[in-house]
Amino acid sequence: MKRNIHLFLSVLLFFIGINIEATSDEKKEINGNNIPNNNLSYKPLLDTAKHSAITFIEQEINYNAPLSGTIYLAWKTENYPSEEAVDWNDNTKLTEGLLYLPMVAHGDTFSVQLKVPVGTTLQYYFWITKNKQGHYQDFWDLQSSGKITVADAAPISKKAIYEKAETKKESHIISKGWLILLFIIAVYLLLKWFDKKWITNNNQSSITEKVLFMGVSLIGFHALARSEIINVRLMNIVHDYSGITKIIKGSVSDFLFVTGLVIVFILILLLIKNIQIRKWVFGAFTFFALVSTLVAFMNITTVIFLGKPFNYQWLYYSGFLGSNEAKTALLENLSVSIVLNSIAICFSMLLFSNILHRIYRLVILNKRLMIITYLIFGLGLVFLGAKAQKTKVNWTKGQSENAITHMVYSMLNADSNSSFFSAKIPDEQEAFNPAQCEKLETSFISLKNHNVKNVMFIVLESAGASYFDGYGGTYQLSPNLNKYAKHALIFDQMYAHAPATNLSLASILGSMYPYLSYKSLTQEAPDVNYPTISSVLKNMGYRTSFFSSADLRFQNCKQFLTHRGFDRIEDFSTIKCSEQFQDIKFKELNGIDDLCLANCLTSWLDEDTTQNFFSMIWTVQGHYPYYFAQKEEDFSVSNFSFNRYLNCMKHSDELIGKVMQALEERKLTSTTLVVVVGDHGEAFGQHKQYGHGTAIYEENLKVPLYFINSTLFHGERKSDVAGMKDLATTVLSVVDADIPQIWQGRDLLSTYSNESFFFAPWSDYLFGYRKNNMKYIFNESQNTVEVYDLNNDPKEKTNLYQQLSKEEIVQARNRVAAWAQFQDKFVKGILKGKE
Repeated sequence: MKRNIHLFLSVLLFFIGINIEATSDEKKEINGNNIPNNNLSYKPLLDTAKHSAITFIEQEINYNAPLSGTIYLAWKTENYPSEEAVDWNDNTKLTEGLLYLPMVAHGDTFSVQLKVPVGTTLQYYFWITKNKQGHYQDFWDLQSSGKITVADAAPISKKAIYEKAETKKESHIISKGWLILLFIIAVYLLLKWFDKKWITNNNQSSITEKVLFMGVSLIGFHALARSEIINVRLMNIVHDYSGITKIIKGSVSDFLFVTGLVIVFILILLLIKNIQIRKWVFGAFTFFALVSTLVAFMNITTVIFLGKPFNYQWLYYSGFLGSNEAKTALLENLSVSIVLNSIAICFSMLLFSNILHRIYRLVILNKRLMIITYLIFGLGLVFLGAKAQKTKVNWTKGQSENAITHMVYSMLNADSNSSFFSAKIPDEQEAFNPAQCEKLETSFISLKNHNVKNVMFIVLESAGASYFDGYGGTYQLSPNLNKYAKHALIFDQMYAHAPATNLSLASILGSMYPYLSYKSLTQEAPDVNYPTISSVLKNMGYRTSFFSSADLRFQNCKQFLTHRGFDRIEDFSTIKCSEQFQDIKFKELNGIDDLCLANCLTSWLDEDTTQNFFSMIWTVQGHYPYYFAQKEEDFSVSNFSFNRYLNCMKHSDELIGKVMQALEERKLTSTTLVVVVGDHGEAFGQHKQYGHGTAIYEENLKVPLYFINSTLFHGERKSDVAGMKDLATTVLSVVDADIPQIWQGRDLLSTYSNESFFFAPWSDYLFGYRKNNMKYIFNESQNTVEVYDLNNDPKEKTNLYQQLSKEEIVQARNRVAAWAQFQDKFVKGILKGKE
């Protein structure tokens, strides 16, 4: 009994020490390499803002980078907030927790004099933004980064490492499973020998003790797996104990899960007296512990690919399991090497529980040793727990969630009608019509007696409407669009149906809603027999072309376009352009200056001036990493990426001006309908998200749309809800062409609509619906609903879900379900026809 009291006290202290609440942050952590401390010469300066006197020094940092043209030193300190440190050096900008200072070139070496306080811990990185030729790059040389405690020494000198760091695709800890097992076997054998030599009391351990120590071992192995997920390098803990507090904070959900599991089984054991049944209960606990260990380490790879643990909703939607990302994750999880190493880790967990038990038995032999051990262990846990509570972290919620509890929670909170694809549609609800609209008594404009026969699409990559002058933007990005606005029809409420280029491509060309899946038509069925605006006009004798400054190999877009009736298809790889962009990390992001598209277009136009033409040009510079080679204008937004993006949008406007000038010089403006549209939006911190593919808020989906023709339009604006699927239908009506019956679009010039539908499956499974001024966002992965009144809340800051009646939400869900089921059947019908 006395030994059991000691045992429970040890475990209790352990659990108290680790029960610390976790927090999360949306920003991804950048891990630098630890480097030795350096000594510096210094001079005292006065900081009257927060300190009466701080001793500052000028730390010289040299970076030899012979292939680079523009480099920024990105840095931060652990001792002072970045908001304070931004004032220490001139020309410093603060963005997302990092401070940026331009480095000065001296031949192949870039230098900076960084003013920092003596004794502060400085972490620094090198961000290469242009190469030697002045072409834009976006490369973080993390292999040359470092971390020092500023002292008194010589300047820091680093040499650029241009090799692409190996992309992390699997767990490094799992790959070392057999080494972990060998080490633990060695420790186990040593303790077993010691146990036999020194312990004379060989009383058999109780099953309760075995459960407790296996629980402690299970917590340790969960923490080991979590350390990799939250990017804590175990080797660095020797020099920096803060890694331990980060692991403790990141493992709270794991600790709570194991604690609950242990308590449940101990309670069961206390209620059962039969020895054989107690052994079965222990066997069941061992099984759960092994499964839990296996899931914890498999979750490393899952989080690498998905950013969060797997859940019930993703299992429910079979389309996800067909995605390339899921296939890759599953294959890596089931590879022979990973399976064998995972088995080794599971055995290691069992042996480690035995090791802990043997250590405990050794400690309690000596009362003084036992008391000292309890004190050290208890005080250590209290200290680390207190430090963990104050530790700032840089991981997302998905990186710190226990995989099993996450799955169970998603199952318990899954509504039986949560799947839009299988939900029962009320009998009284009318059949879904994708082109549903109201016919205007008279067309919005007069289409009689015009000579418009040519069509020119200018698709702007990642062009969010809110940034443009014509949509309330304050950055003065679009002087050319402003110039031609008097000859344009502007649509105030234009949406992409999905925040993805390849899905918008299919919607624009084929007048259809997107494929509601992780799959895409461009990738899965590039040769599908389906009419597009290009193929229709080609059959009418039009010349057709498609020019992109991006890489059309992305998602098999080039192969898809070859089956769409285009005479000529060119991308960055074939278009002559002096300004080439290369991304070291992601080859798919290679491109050229968007202005080169204008030269390519004019050359193509001049090849044949007798035929009507349809041409589409698609830009790339608006896509991350926002290629821009010219001198950047400072838009005073303090965010480097956002500022560069705004420069790219203004650059796109320059392209529009060049295309319009080319048409004017060839006297084609009156006979050509120019359609300027964004393929989707781009977020910069709104709703704590960046980019475009992770959400379906206004900044992700709402895009500019201009129809430009001096004969047809005179500065009109149209305020009903329009979508990508409507563009081809509208254009064909303008040039008096027959519209394919299978199309889903409506004529924007002669009809009115107040609804549209949206979809995004890349982060969570998101469905969106706009009806009049109300917008609904259904997160089927998280089982949440957001509702916004866009008239009164255009930035979607106030979720009205709790204020609406259940009937209103049900009506919206039924409408989305009708759309999802119709579109799913529609696309499957197209693909079946392909077979």
